[in-house]
Amino acid sequence: MGNPALLKIRRRFHNYTAAKVNQRLSKQSSPKGDAGFTLIELIVVVLIIAVLSAIAAPGWLAFVNRQRVAKVNDAVYSAIQEAQREAKRTKRDYTVSFKTDGDKSLKSAVYLDGTLPANIPWQPLSQTLDIQPGQVILCSNIDTTANKVAGSTTCNFTDPRSIRFNFQGSLAGDPKPELGDTNDRMLSVTVGIPQSDNATQPIPATARCVMVKTLIGSMQLGQDKYDPTSDSQAQGCPL
Repeated sequence: MGNPALLKIRRRFHNYTAAKVNQRLSKQSSPKGDAGFTLIELIVVVLIIAVLSAIAAPGWLAFVNRQRVAKVNDAVYSAIQEAQREAKRTKRDYTVSFKTDGDKSLKSAVYLDGTLPANIPWQPLSQTLDIQPGQVILCSNIDTTANKVAGSTTCNFTDPRSIRFNFQGSLAGDPKPELGDTNDRMLSVTVGIPQSDNATQPIPATARCVMVKTLIGSMQLGQDKYDPTSDSQAQGCPL
């Protein structure tokens, strides 16, 4: 048997040596990448994300605005079609009216004859659509009298602008002034994105409209601002 004190010292030395070897092996087997990102690396990543977001944001916003205008314009077209269809079906005059409420929400109503009932249920043009009041504005070149072309286009109107059809689906009465073939003589309902510095006017490039083209009540869709000097914008909207 050996000296117990010496054996105890040898055992402690062995354990200490083994611990040091394992510690060194553990450090050598751990890659430097496991230490995490440095502050500089995080800053670079954040800057890259910010730059990409700044580039993509305007394009995405323009796409969303086009979708909003297209959806509301489709609702305008459907309301006009409904009035014309009901006039033909019932063989009586039917009117469709549009207006902007005080909270800037866009409304339409289809009703019999030409007198707007006091209790008419106005329908939101953005119904079932994810569009907030003021994101899209409504304009028209129709006067406060149904089927009458005004001297200029008015936006954000609270007094209804109306189109009235007779039993044949044509424009009822005697529209004044007489409707011709040029866009500024058509009955038009226009929607668009409001300008940032003038919320009462749409950005011309975003404009979409429905136009009642002739006395027989034919309709067509238009977009952008109408330019009488350019043949390429024959389907433009009067603004």
